[in-house]
Order: sequence, then C-alpha cells, then structure tokens
Amino acid sequence: MTLAALVAAFDVEAGSPRAVLPLAGATLLEHQIRRLATAGAERPILLVEQMTPALAAPLARLRADGIAVKVATNIAAAADLLAAEPRVLILADACLPDRALIDRIATASVPSIAVVDDTPENGAFERVDAQHRWAGIALLCGRRIAEVAQMVGDWDPISTMLRSAVQESAGRLEAGRDIPVLAGSSASLRAAEARLVAASREAGRGWSDRFLEAPITEALLPQLFARSIQPSLPSLLSGLFAIGGGLAALAGYRWFALVPLLLAGPLGRMGQRLALIQARRLPGAAALATVRLAGRGLAAAGLGWWLMRGSGQWGWLLVAALLLALMGGMAPARRIAAWLGGGDDPEWLATPTALGWVILPFGLAGAWASGFAAITLYAGVSFVWMLLRALKLAR
Repeated sequence: MTLAALVAAFDVEAGSPRAVLPLAGATLLEHQIRRLATAGAERPILLVEQMTPALAAPLARLRADGIAVKVATNIAAAADLLAAEPRVLILADACLPDRALIDRIATASVPSIAVVDDTPENGAFERVDAQHRWAGIALLCGRRIAEVAQMVGDWDPISTMLRSAVQESAGRLEAGRDIPVLAGSSASLRAAEARLVAASREAGRGWSDRFLEAPITEALLPQLFARSIQPSLPSLLSGLFAIGGGLAALAGYRWFALVPLLLAGPLGRMGQRLALIQARRLPGAAALATVRLAGRGLAAAGLGWWLMRGSGQWGWLLVAALLLALMGGMAPARRIAAWLGGGDDPEWLATPTALGWVILPFGLAGAWASGFAAITLYAGVSFVWMLLRALKLAR
C-alpha cells in the first residue's frame, strides 16, 4: 500500500521558513523529507503559505537525489494531491522525529497519532487531552485531509486535522523514548544535531577504528556540517587517496604512500557517517570500499618490491604475497565464523586499516623492513585465530 506525506512549513524565522534552518550540513526540511522517504513515503507534499527563494535550493537537492517534492500553497491544493491516498504521514512544522518513531507510525492503523506525556519538558508540543500532547507526526487518510480542507477556513490546517483525528478516536502511539525535536531555536537545533551524530555512531570494527579513526571523524564532523559537505566528497577522496598511496608505494615513495592510506580510512568513515546522519544514499559505496582495499594491496606489493630491490632478497616479495593472502583470507573466515554463530570479533584482530597504523611507528624509526615483517606476523596470528575459531564452531 502506497504511503504519502504532508510536511508543514508555515513558521518563519528571520524572514525565512524554519524548514530551511541549517542542521547537520543540510536544512531541516531535507532531513524531514529524507527520513520520510526512507520510511517509504513515495509522494511527499510540502505545505507552505508561499513559495520562497530560500526553499528552492533544498528542494533542488532533494530532486537531484530522486525525491520529487510537490509544493502546495494551501490546504485545498494539498487535498487535491492527496485525496485518493489511503495513508498519509502528517508532519508538523519544524518537527524532526527519530527514524524509529517514523517507522512505527508508518506501519500503524489509520488514523493514528503519536503522543508524548503532558509534562513540562514537553510543553512545546500541542496538547490533545489531559494526559498527552501530540508528538508532531500522525497517520491519516487522504479523504480526511480533503474533508478538513472544506471546513478549515482561517484555522491552522494541521491543527484542525489533528483535532479531527482526535474526535475520530484515532489510535494513540506512545513516542516513549523517541521524542521528536521541535526546531524552534538554536538550542533545539544543537540538540537535534547532537542526536543525529549520536544515532550515527556504529560499533567499532577494530581497535584502529574505535580509538583512532572514529574519534578523528567525530572531531571533524562539525567542520563538515558548517561547510555543507556532501557525503560523496569524502568518500570519493578516500578512494583517490588509497589508490594514490598504492601507486606511490609502487614507485618507491613510502611516506607518500603511507600518509594518504592512513587518511583514506577516516575519509571513508566520514562519508558513511554523513550519509547516515543526512539519510542519504552513498553512490558507489561498495565500489569505493573495493578501491580502498586495492590501494592497500598495491601498497603492500610496492613495499615488498622495494625492500627486495634494496636488500637483494627475493623473500620480501614472498612476504608481500603472504600478507595479501592472509588479509584476503580474513574476510571469508569472518563470514564463516559469523554464519556459525561466532558473535562479534575481538577488537585486536588485524584489519586493512589497522596494518597502516601498526607500521607507522616503524616508518618513523626508519625500520620499514621490521615494520613490514611485523604487520605480516600480525595478519598471520589474526588469520590463524580466525581459522581455529571457525573450526571450533563447526564441531
């Protein structure tokens, strides 16, 4: 069954709708529409008093990502667009619900309204009865919107729809811990941004990710927000840096190889975090991950080649081949262990990014050969541990 959405954008702040206030590198409106689209809303309608130039840019960015938002300048026009829709998500002005709450109400029965407790901290939400306030999101049918359009007059159409749904004994869905943010001030926007950042945190994929790359990414996110950086930019740079580092290693420039390879990890994570925060697709994410792995593979081969050239010992090429084989075998070993119910991997296991951080102190000391041997040993220990774990689980 199709799902549509009606987003109100009436309130004005400093001459522009509050919907265009900046939030985590985009506008509030973009966050609202993208979240609704992620929940399955295929026909988003923006309800405004008048179309302003400030709305043009965010609407164009949404269209560029394949989300076509239609604009209605009054409730009658919105009703004409939505009258035949069986399920319409209604979102109050400047309201940003968590994705969990949107998903819950999108699958509720029609009509339903999300509510929060009538407490002092929820005073900004509209009261619906003696115990509850509206959480700013509801699920109605298009017919109800058309009926409200005929009777609304000079009243607030969203509030009128809410009252009509309450009188119709709409279902109540408790927001619980998923209380939306009403972006009515700079303080509430900061709170919303903090929640977005916290929600985008993922479990660490190893010690280097947890203790090095994740903190670097977190520290730089506010700078990315301030400059409205799109997720695709750091992701693309991560791939370019990885390939550039691999080629530099093949040419014998060790530091011009290691530094870009170390930067590729945080850059790739920045792109992933931005995409999660802004609910955007990250085109070519899998391809870029493969590119980063290829760059690191070239770097290992290049370092082995030049260590062989410098020492005259062919064994370094064998070490490079062994390192590539061990790291190549780690991925299927992890999948087999996960399929057998092995649970989470320990953080100490070798990962492609961790190897770069391990060899860094050796490079600073000028001991590249020792560092190369060390990361190969590290990869070997990790692979043997994963193999023994898989065999134990298979018994």
